[in-house]
Amino acid sequence: MMFRLKGKTLDHINGFSLALLAAMPVLRNDIIGGGPVYLLIFPSFLLIAAGLLKIFADGTKVFKVNTVTYYYFICLLFLYLFMSTFWNINQVSVTTEAAKILFLIIIATSVILTFNIRSSHYFLKWIIFFATITTFLLISNYVRAGNLRGYLDIAGYLTRSQLIGLGALSSYSLFLYFPDIRRKTYGFLTFLLFTGLAISLARGALVVGVFLAILLTAYYFKINSKKSYSLTEWFKNKSFRILAGGFIVFVIFAATQIERTARRLQLLLTGDIGAREDLWMSAIIGSLEYPIFGYGLGNSGIIVSGDPTYYPHNLFLQLLLDGGLIAFMLLFAICMYPIAKTYQLYERGVLGNQYIWIPILASFTFLLFEFSKSSNFYDARVFIALGLVLVIVLEELKEKATK
Repeated sequence: MMFRLKGKTLDHINGFSLALLAAMPVLRNDIIGGGPVYLLIFPSFLLIAAGLLKIFADGTKVFKVNTVTYYYFICLLFLYLFMSTFWNINQVSVTTEAAKILFLIIIATSVILTFNIRSSHYFLKWIIFFATITTFLLISNYVRAGNLRGYLDIAGYLTRSQLIGLGALSSYSLFLYFPDIRRKTYGFLTFLLFTGLAISLARGALVVGVFLAILLTAYYFKINSKKSYSLTEWFKNKSFRILAGGFIVFVIFAATQIERTARRLQLLLTGDIGAREDLWMSAIIGSLEYPIFGYGLGNSGIIVSGDPTYYPHNLFLQLLLDGGLIAFMLLFAICMYPIAKTYQLYERGVLGNQYIWIPILASFTFLLFEFSKSSNFYDARVFIALGLVLVIVLEELKEKATK
């Protein structure tokens, strides 16, 4: 009993730690006021410590083949990127990138040691909690500004929108697919978080978040098709979910009330993606000179903009420049492996009516889009961790189905 309780407590620490890792950039900027960067080490330390304690309590740790395979791809990519420093074409400092890569390997190792389905449940609830806090802080910024034009202090708005987006998709998934949760509470949280996403000033995160929410809604009604000859009865049973689906219209309306967001959405509809078009074209042209091995770690910023501290705003193009086609293919495998594994098990009917994989897949896909248009790949701590968490969860679900 003691070890079972201890195991549950450690799972809770694991879920909290990964959610804290996702939230820490926002907490540093909005609450701590720009605390030291090594604060990011704290959640990772908790993950490692909890994993070691759990192994000690259980006496052993069994790794599934697919989980180890995915972890192997992650380590292989990052070790290759380390090696690419030996053929750096330009004289650039790689200290920051090397430290971030080491950090990514540590986090991946922590996750494979610690995570399971129960940890994933706790992670989802904590990510919703941190996203809710961030939304209230964002609303308070608008209150202080005294208007809804959206011309605020936008430092860190991308990390805020990513955290809120993760919380919104997690909350909506729990609301749709988990019957044992408090329906009204999660309905309100979903409404609040998507509203926060609408006013977060990140048009890309908003578009992707709403698109994934539509897919979640469509899949829910696909697997919960009318089971009664009475259409009235069916609508009555699903009325709250149908009503909650209407939040998408409100989110779009809310976004159009923010002058800055509305203007940028209008530009997006006309095909104007800003400076990213030039960055991506420069990256594609630049990759042709050293297509196989790339320019070496940390060179992508120089190639696309002449600034070594910059990056191409696309994870695939960034690694295509830094590590060439070899790094590109390894990254492609890391991105597609969890999605392909999910589809394979779904087609085999293994996943059944266990839906914990849905919010994790939605969150992973959301971050995949985000790192394809906005963020620096070497900051993809939570993205890499969620891919590994998804594979771990899928393996546990498969094991349960075969028993």
